[in-house]
Amino acid sequence: MSTHDEVSLLSLRSLCDRCHRESERFFAQKEHDPRFCYELFRRAFVHGNELAWHCLYERYHKLVISWVMRHALYSGLGEEADYFMNRAFEKMWQGIPAENFAKFQDLKSLLRYLQMCTNAVMVDFARWKEQAHLWDRAAQSDNGEEEYDPLATLVGDSLPPEREVARREMQELLWQKLQSLSNSEKEDAAIFGYFVLNLKPREIYDLYPGQFEDVRDVSRTKDNFLARVRRSDEFRQFLDDA
Repeated sequence: MSTHDEVSLLSLRSLCDRCHRESERFFAQKEHDPRFCYELFRRAFVHGNELAWHCLYERYHKLVISWVMRHALYSGLGEEADYFMNRAFEKMWQGIPAENFAKFQDLKSLLRYLQMCTNAVMVDFARWKEQAHLWDRAAQSDNGEEEYDPLATLVGDSLPPEREVARREMQELLWQKLQSLSNSEKEDAAIFGYFVLNLKPREIYDLYPGQFEDVRDVSRTKDNFLARVRRSDEFRQFLDDA
């Protein structure tokens, strides 16, 4: 009997216990065997075993919380770490149908995917939370005074559900328009960090290592972009049409 067959024949309780022990060895930087945790993932995704999924959740939820709390966006999101941890597990569960599980050939690839899910749910949350700031900042003049914004009625905090949907659709259109006016990946990073994520220049610099020369380069990039947008007849026409 192969070692794989031996692992696959273990009871769920034995498998969960071995996964726990091997994980403890891994975090203690000791030699460990990843097959037991991988088999738990296989039973959860391929066989839809909810008890296996629960065991994995108990085993890895603290790891995901540590990823959340170390994320550059976390301090500004206003939600508990548990919220993003749960959303990350949900995204992973939805993202791996049984027929695709074989694409993940080892435990490392599965945990890497879980970490990607953690990052994705935090960035998505930040975009929706902070996009309302986009309207106010895009409408400011060079002297800091606010210009007329034809979409200002869509920015309120207490819109009925049907208007909230419309507001989000228009926010997405505005973000797409600003992206189309960007001339480089560096400008993309600056305007996404500033407008959508509402980050400070230092935070943008830390979030995109290697993209900017220094923190001042973040501010220069953002200011140059804003100056060009304010001169753009195309952008003004977009606001009028919207």
